[in-house]
Amino acid sequence: MAENRKRVVLIVVLLSILLSAVVAARRLVPSSVTSAVGSLPPMNYEELSSPPAQTTWNVPDYPAIGAMRDGGLHTLRLCETEFEGLEGTVYGLVPGREYGMIFIRDTSTMMPALQYFYGDQYLRTPIEEFLRRQYGSEAASADGDIPGDGAISGVIAAGGHIDKATVVSDEETHLIHAACQYYRAVGGTEWLQKELSGETIIARLNRALEWLYIHRFDDGHQLIKRGHTTDWGDIKLEAAPKPTNIDPDTDHWTCSIYDQALTYRALLDLAEMNQAVGDAARAHELKAQAEQLRRSANEKLWDSARGWYLLHLHVTPLVHDFPEEEMIGISNALAAHWGLSDPSRTQRLFSSLEGARLAARARKPGLSLYPPYPEGFFAHEQMSPGEYQNGGLWDWWGGMQITAEFETGFSAMALAHLRMVGKDWASHPAEVFEWQMPSTDEGWGSPNYASAAGTMTEAIVRGLFGVTIERDRARVLPRLRKHDGEIRAFQPSTGLYVSYDYMYGQDSIVLDYGSNHPRSIEVRLLFPLGRGIEEVSIDGAQVPHQVETLLQDSYCAFEAPSGVHRAMVRLQAH
Repeated sequence: MAENRKRVVLIVVLLSILLSAVVAARRLVPSSVTSAVGSLPPMNYEELSSPPAQTTWNVPDYPAIGAMRDGGLHTLRLCETEFEGLEGTVYGLVPGREYGMIFIRDTSTMMPALQYFYGDQYLRTPIEEFLRRQYGSEAASADGDIPGDGAISGVIAAGGHIDKATVVSDEETHLIHAACQYYRAVGGTEWLQKELSGETIIARLNRALEWLYIHRFDDGHQLIKRGHTTDWGDIKLEAAPKPTNIDPDTDHWTCSIYDQALTYRALLDLAEMNQAVGDAARAHELKAQAEQLRRSANEKLWDSARGWYLLHLHVTPLVHDFPEEEMIGISNALAAHWGLSDPSRTQRLFSSLEGARLAARARKPGLSLYPPYPEGFFAHEQMSPGEYQNGGLWDWWGGMQITAEFETGFSAMALAHLRMVGKDWASHPAEVFEWQMPSTDEGWGSPNYASAAGTMTEAIVRGLFGVTIERDRARVLPRLRKHDGEIRAFQPSTGLYVSYDYMYGQDSIVLDYGSNHPRSIEVRLLFPLGRGIEEVSIDGAQVPHQVETLLQDSYCAFEAPSGVHRAMVRLQAH
């Protein structure tokens, strides 16, 4: 009896596997069948017509990219946390499982991914808690520092804990960006006008930026300043009991490309939000500030001879006995992505970043800087060459780099880089490391780093599949090139979804899609360079389109109605 039962179970398992294979084969028919209009497969109407249970994706040619979904989500789940805040429970994610606090810079960079797996409380409550704990004129950090009115803590934890890393200048800008992401995706204007402890959210955000310009704007260079870290790091060069705090009387000040890129983005984010609440005058002023900062950064930090932005310039005079100007930092990718750069600079800096990766023998993108600072330059013991923030390899930053490449006209490079990460993750499927040595597989820091899982998820959902879901817009920009793929993107906080099946053929590209978004879908479909567009149709009816070229990428742009439809782009003959 027991033996028969085992046979039955085995047969059921085998049938289940066979059925799954058949379903997968039907869902994504090989590309060859799409070369002729008459041989197209039927639409997967059932899946496309309703919100998926969860966000998933699949690229049959690259199963490692598909596997990154489960590895990333597993890491995010391990880093969930909750505690009692000032006015209710706070739900969020710590950067790594070993961390005991929610960090604003990590929250900001995880937001693009979290919105596809978590409900409203995980998106909204950390932002509101950071704002509720905003410093007043006499408020002190856990270490006794009094940063000044409007400042934002770098962390929040149970018991009202706040602590600002005063050596950096990105905590206010990260909070502004996190708030803008929530405003666009879920909150809307009503949320910006919500009062927290007697002050509206938009007023608190404005006060945060005012703190930055009062305490961190260098009049001489017309740039944002910070301590002497790497371009983005929070470890200063000087020896101190707490290396994340600056001594303004003795420590060195710099202006890094990282802070200029983040502040530029924050100024535009804040302008958008002020415009939404009807403050057009402030929005205009913020845009003017952004343009001034952009001009100053390009004038003073761009190295035209080398083709990248300098890590920083020195506000406090300091002469190194090594060529610091030969170092290239990962923040170059951020400057390109967030618009501080322009197309000609962007092309050069991505080429330079790739050259640095190859020179460092790094197996994937995300190289923090290269070459690193020499041994002993930083007093902190973990800042030896090639370690941590001094030349370590970070998936956290690699994810942002890949998204930047996808969105600035380098989709071929981005896909190649994403495949490198997928291959690396497959070698340690239960772990997403905080950072690694550039040329080895050895992982360091947290083995469950949610920040890395978040930015790599963004690189796939927003970068590769090109899906954006916001209250007022939905966008689909498939960058799969000649590889079939599918995505089911669901936003739990709103119930909105965008799903599609992408099929590439020699003469046509087919996009079967479904969405319940109240507005039409903006479609930008990447097509091969050197090919023209014969026509674009939706459900067999021809629709107008435009061709848009962004550096190395060309897109066929058209508007598509919400609902379930088949879009087809017919390519001109070679």
